[in-house]
Amino acid sequence: MSASTGWIRTARTVLPRLLVLSRETHPTWWLDSAAQIDDGFLEAEGISGLVWDVDGTLTAHHAREVHASVRARFDALRVAPGLRHAIVSNCQLPRFVELGELFPDMPVILGFSTDEGIAFRVRSRGTEAFTGPGAKALEAGEASTPIRKPNADLVGEALRQMGMSDAPEAAVMIGDQYFTDIVSANLAGIRSLKVRTIDPPSFPTPVRLSQKLERGWVGGLRGLGLVRRHG
Repeated sequence: MSASTGWIRTARTVLPRLLVLSRETHPTWWLDSAAQIDDGFLEAEGISGLVWDVDGTLTAHHAREVHASVRARFDALRVAPGLRHAIVSNCQLPRFVELGELFPDMPVILGFSTDEGIAFRVRSRGTEAFTGPGAKALEAGEASTPIRKPNADLVGEALRQMGMSDAPEAAVMIGDQYFTDIVSANLAGIRSLKVRTIDPPSFPTPVRLSQKLERGWVGGLRGLGLVRRHG
């Protein structure tokens, strides 16, 4: 699937609920980059779990390595004692496999809707697992529809994979997009951290245009006081 088609699927998720979701676009914190997430901040805020977006947050569009601007800090966070990680992306299966190879020590999560209920496909440490009520249907290749951010269930599965379902207050989602990453966190009841998009020119034109529209729309609503505060 092309990036533009992926963008259309995300738009189809957002547009029917645009006004309702718009109220959920306020992040707990803003930073220019994930490189600014320091140990003091994590300790002061009681954060022990990081739910990551990848494209635009840790890498350029579909890049196969963490961007140089965040690599050193991300590598330090990756091995920090007591800090847990998970990845939730709107990617397609080929990118899902790539992310599993790029981040083998973190669960990478995709969601699907099946006739038997929601299901998740999870890659971690070189293996794949299927979870959720529709897991057997998904594993058997029965009809399914991808679930895309914004979605609280995807974040909920990330918490479960990190062993933090009972401690959502200690998790934060980090992403560069309001309507996918920040709204997902707010719908799931966890805190969120908004960063600037890494290497915007690397993204296809339709995606760049949607990002520009998103920033303008959210900024306008925030100026009017129509965005609900979180955190």
